[in-house]
Amino acid sequence: MISPSAIQSVKDAMRVEEVVGEFVALKRKGPRYLGLCPFHNEKTPSFNVSPNLGIFKCFGCGKAGDAITFLQEHEHLSYVEAIKWLAKRYQIELPEEEQSPEQQLEQSERESLAVAQQWAMNWSIEQLWNTDEGKRIGLSYFHERGFSDSTIKSFGLGYVPEQGNAFAYAAQANGFNPEVLEKAGWIKRRDDGTGTPWDFFAGRVTFPILGLSGQPIAFGARTLKSDKKLPKYFNSPESVLYVKSRSLYGIYQAKKAIVEQQLCYLVEGYTDVISLHQAGITNVVASSGTSLTEEQVRLIKRYAPTVCILYDGDAAGMKASLRGIDLILKEGLNVKVVTFPEGEDPDSYAKSHSSSEVTAHLTSTAQDFLVFKAGLLMQDVGDDPVKKSAAIHDIVESIALVPDQVLRSLYIQQCGRMLGVQEQALISEMNKVLRKQYRKRLGGPGEGRDLPEPDEFLASEIAPPQPTLEDIGTAPQERDLLRMLLSYGHQRINVPVLDDEGNPAEDETTVAELMFELLALDDILFDEPLFREIYLDYRFASNTGNTIDHTRYVAHEQEQWRSTAIDLLTDRHVLSPNWKARHKIHVKRESEQLYDALEEAVDILKERRVDRMIKDRQEQIKATDELGVMALLQEIVQLTEAKKKLAKRTGRVVVG
Repeated sequence: MISPSAIQSVKDAMRVEEVVGEFVALKRKGPRYLGLCPFHNEKTPSFNVSPNLGIFKCFGCGKAGDAITFLQEHEHLSYVEAIKWLAKRYQIELPEEEQSPEQQLEQSERESLAVAQQWAMNWSIEQLWNTDEGKRIGLSYFHERGFSDSTIKSFGLGYVPEQGNAFAYAAQANGFNPEVLEKAGWIKRRDDGTGTPWDFFAGRVTFPILGLSGQPIAFGARTLKSDKKLPKYFNSPESVLYVKSRSLYGIYQAKKAIVEQQLCYLVEGYTDVISLHQAGITNVVASSGTSLTEEQVRLIKRYAPTVCILYDGDAAGMKASLRGIDLILKEGLNVKVVTFPEGEDPDSYAKSHSSSEVTAHLTSTAQDFLVFKAGLLMQDVGDDPVKKSAAIHDIVESIALVPDQVLRSLYIQQCGRMLGVQEQALISEMNKVLRKQYRKRLGGPGEGRDLPEPDEFLASEIAPPQPTLEDIGTAPQERDLLRMLLSYGHQRINVPVLDDEGNPAEDETTVAELMFELLALDDILFDEPLFREIYLDYRFASNTGNTIDHTRYVAHEQEQWRSTAIDLLTDRHVLSPNWKARHKIHVKRESEQLYDALEEAVDILKERRVDRMIKDRQEQIKATDELGVMALLQEIVQLTEAKKKLAKRTGRVVVG
C-alpha cells in the first residue's frame, strides 16, 4: 500500500496542465488552457484546463477531474497506477506503508508469480523461434493457422517442447522456486514420493493472457496432437495474479481501439481474437471459452457502451449463450449480435475473406439483441401457442433487465410488432417480471403483500397531459451560494459594521464565516441533499480550525462530490485579462465585490424561500376552516411584506 503522505506528495507536485499537455495540444487563453477534447470528437475546442484550480473540464462531453482522474480516464489506469505514473513523472519516491503478515505474503506471492510468468513467456517465445523443435512444430502450426510472423510476435505466442521437463529444468536453473512454478500452472509434481517436477504444457503452443498493464498473468496452451482423449486446451490455474472470471483475452491489445470506436466485439476463443486482429478488427476480446461473467461485462463497460457478440453458425451454441446477453443488458450496455454462415466462426471467416469483407460483414449483419433473440427462439415454435408464450416470456424477461425505462418501452413496442402481440399484453407481462425483481430486492415479501409501484413500471395507459407548475425550488440559489463558498470561502473580506459608539466601521472575516452567519440568522440550510452535505462538511471543517479550499472537493473520494465541485468551479467563458487595457472599460468582477455578491445571493435565496412559504399557505387555505383561513391570511401578509423588503435589497419587482 502507498502511504497517504506519499500520495499527498504526488498531489502537491502534479500540475494538471503538464500532465494533460503530454496527451493533448493545449493553447493558453487567459488564466486557462484550451484544447480539443481527447474523450470525444470535436472540431472546436471545448476542453478547458485550469492550472489555478488544478482541474480539467470539457464543456462538450462533460468529462472533468484532476490530473489523476485524467490518467484514469485517458490511459485507463487504476488509481494506484495513476499515482505511480505521476510519481515517476515528478521523480517522487513512493515508500509504502507497513503491511500485515498476510498482506506481505500475498504481495510477495503476487510479485513472485509476476516474475515467473514474465520469464515463462520469454522462454516459450525463445523456444518457438530459436529451437528446431519449436520452428518445426509450433511455428509451423501457427503458420498453418494463417498467422503472420508479426501477429505471432505481437501476441507473444510460444511453444513448450515435448521433452517433459525442459521448462522445469530451465526455470529451476534460473532460480525459480518449484512451488511458485506450480502455482503459476507451468509444472506439476509427481506424487510418487519423489516430487519430481514435469511440464504441464509440454508439447503445446502457448497463448499468454495479459493483464490491463500488458503483464502476462496466465496462459492457455493448445495440444498439437490429434488424440481425442487429450484435452485440446490446458489453462493456468487461478491465483492471486489471475482470476478467470475477471479476465478477458486480448483486452490489453484491444482497449485503445475499443475506446476509440466505443464498441467491443466479443468472441469465444484465442484464435478468433488473433485472426480478427490480423484482419484489422482490433477492438475484440474473448471470454476464453468460459461463460461470460458479470465481472467481465463490467470490465468491458469501463471502455465502451456497446458490445457486439460474434457467434458461429451453431444454433444450439447460440441458445446456450443467451445468458451472456442478459448479463450485458443488466449492466446497461447496448447489445448487438453478428452471426456467421453455417460451419464458419470468426476465426475461419477472417482467414477466408479480405479485411474489407470482414469489416463489411460485421457492419451489415449486426442485429439488435431483440431481433436476434426473437428470431432464434421463435424458430422452433411453429403454431404451438404454449411454446410461443414461453418464448415471448423469455424475451420480455430480457427486456426487463434493460435499466433505461425509455429504451425498455421502445423494445416493448418493437417486440409487439415483430411477434404480432398486443403491446398492452407485453407491458402487463413485463410488469409481472419487474414486480418479481422488486420483491427480490426487498427481501422476498409474499404475493399478497401490498407494495409501492417502483418507478420502472411501465404505465398501462398514457395519462393525460398535466399542467406544468411553476418551479419555486431554491436549488439554483443554493447552487450559486455553494459555488461562491468553494470559489472564495477562504478569502478574507471587510464587512461594514457599527462600532461601540454607533459609528460606521469595518470588520475583517472570511467569505465562508460571513455566509455561515447570514444563513444562521434565519436558521437556513440547503434543501438539495448533495449541496447540503457539502455545505455542512465545509462548515464543520472550518469550525474545527481546518483551512479549507476547493482541492478538498475536486479530489474527493465520492465521485458525486468531485463532479459537482468541478461543475461549480468551472465557467465556460472567462473575461480576458486584457479587456480593460484593450477597450478602456473596467468590468467589475465578482471577486472584487464579494461582500455585495454574497449578501445579494443570500437575500435571493431567502426571497425564494418566502415565495415557497407563501405558496404553501395559499394551498393550506383550500382545506382550512374560516378561523384557520384568517390566521393563514395574516401570515401571507407578513410574508409578503418580508418579500418586499428582500426585493428592495435585491432590486427585484414584487407584483401584487
